[in-house]
Formats: sequence, structure tokens, C-alpha cells
Amino acid sequence: MHERVKGQPQAVTHMLDIVKRAMTGVGNNRNGNRPRGVAFFAGPTGVGKTELAKTITHLLFGDEGAYIRFDMSEFSAEHADQRLIGAPPGYVGYDAGGELTNAIREKPFSVVLFDEIEKAHPRILDKFLQILDDGVLTSGRGDRVYFSEALIIFTSNLGIYRTDGVGRRVHNVSASDSYETVQAQLLSEISRHFKEELNRPEILNRIGENVVVFDFIREDVAEQIFHQMVNGVFADLQSQGYTISLSDGARLTLHALCLKDLANGGRGIRNQIEAHLVKPIARALFDQDVQPGTNLHVSALEAGTLTLVTV
Repeated sequence: MHERVKGQPQAVTHMLDIVKRAMTGVGNNRNGNRPRGVAFFAGPTGVGKTELAKTITHLLFGDEGAYIRFDMSEFSAEHADQRLIGAPPGYVGYDAGGELTNAIREKPFSVVLFDEIEKAHPRILDKFLQILDDGVLTSGRGDRVYFSEALIIFTSNLGIYRTDGVGRRVHNVSASDSYETVQAQLLSEISRHFKEELNRPEILNRIGENVVVFDFIREDVAEQIFHQMVNGVFADLQSQGYTISLSDGARLTLHALCLKDLANGGRGIRNQIEAHLVKPIARALFDQDVQPGTNLHVSALEAGTLTLVTV
């Protein structure tokens, strides 16, 4: 797990404790059909929250296909809950059912990720409270869907930014802060948001101590991620029959381009590798009509372009 989710030892350890408790039942008072476990992932963007959810899915079920994700920014409208549970009788889409209820009915053994939960309409939060309390949702068609074998994960960027006295959005924490400071600030803001802005402290009460705080991607971790991703690109090309090497100068330039701004974490590094390595290589392979089995070398690289020669 630490190999897939780099630079997050505290978050990985905390989540493993949650999973072990959920699987053994130790300390869990699972009345009725409550979910097997629940966790709240908080932290900056691109630091491994989604990747940890996928890793946990593979650990529990041996198949990442048991991972179900909902982008809650798509559920910000008042009646968006109908997409989750289905339209009531007499409304368009009644026969189709809801996206969430259908998914759990098909895959009761699953990890369900609700991404960026703070963007959901407050009305939808009432549905989550029902899931956390009773483990049951009634679809628009009247079918009861049980979450007793599901692991529920919420993710959030709450606490990374705050609104200052004149209404501007400013950083609340930064990569220069220690993990302990980041953790304290995020937990405080999450508590304030649910208690004061949403007036729904009961949701946090159901989550309890299962708020998992992720750290920023630090420079040493960014180095690891960069080399792993670059090596992954060349391994993928190798599997397609293209053996490509990278000159020291080209690698240094790519390194500088990818790590000059870590604001978007590992996702930002991946995007830069796509822009400055993957796309230029694909363009060169196509333009030069390079056939599989050819040995190639990247002799020079600049922003968005490179020189690919046969060796």
C-alpha cells in the first residue's frame, strides 16, 4: 500500500486500522445493516485519496472493479438526490432507478467513494445520514437497498482554503506546514463546516474518529513519484514493442518541468509528464512512422517537444 500511495504513512496506517476493525468487528457496534466501515479522507488535491480508496478495494475484494465513485460536484442541485435513489413514481426516469441504489444492488460487496462531499447539496447529506445510521436506502421504486457489506468513503478538500475578512479565498495551510499543523487545521475546519455552515453535526458524529488526514506531497516524495511515473511510461512503451531511453539532459529538463509546482500533487506531476513526454513521444512515433521493435533515444527535450532518434 505504501508503494501505491507514496508519502502518506499516517493516512495509510489510520485507514488500515479502520479496515482491520471493520473486518474483525472489534469495537464496532453494527446494529442492523450499518455499513461495514466508514472513513472521511481530507487533504489537498492530488495526494492519493482516490488511489488509497482503490488500493483498499483491491485489498478487500481482490478486484478494483468493486470500487464505485460518485463525483459529488454533480449533485449540487436540490433535487439531485433523485439521481442517487431514482425518481419517484410518476416522474421521468422512474423505471431506471437510482445510480447509487442500482450500483449497490449489483455490487453489495464494494467500496463506495463520495468524492468532494462538501459540494453536494445539503439535502443529499440527509441520505448519507440514513446510510450511516440504518445502512438502508429506499429507491424511488420502493426497493430497499442494503449497505451492510459496503465500505463508505467520503473525500473532501475542506480546510485547505479559508475565506478572509474581506471575502477572499486564501490558503489555510501550505506545504511548508508540518503534518501535525495540517491535520489540526483540517480537522478544525471540517468540524466548523458541518456544525456551523451545514448545521449537521450528526454526520460527523457518525464518522467519529475515522477522519483520515492526508499530507501535502513533499519534495522528496515528489521525486519518488516522478521516477515511478516516468519508468511506468517506458515500461508501457516496452510492452508495445518500443524500447526508448532518455538522455541525462532530457531527464533533468523533464524533472524541472514536472516538479516546479507541486500545488496539484501527484496528479500535477502526471499531467506534466503527459504534456512534456507522453504526447511528444506519441507525436514522434506517428510522424516518423516508427514500427515496433525499434530502439529509440530521446536526445533532447523541451517544454512540449522532444527529439527522438533511432539507435
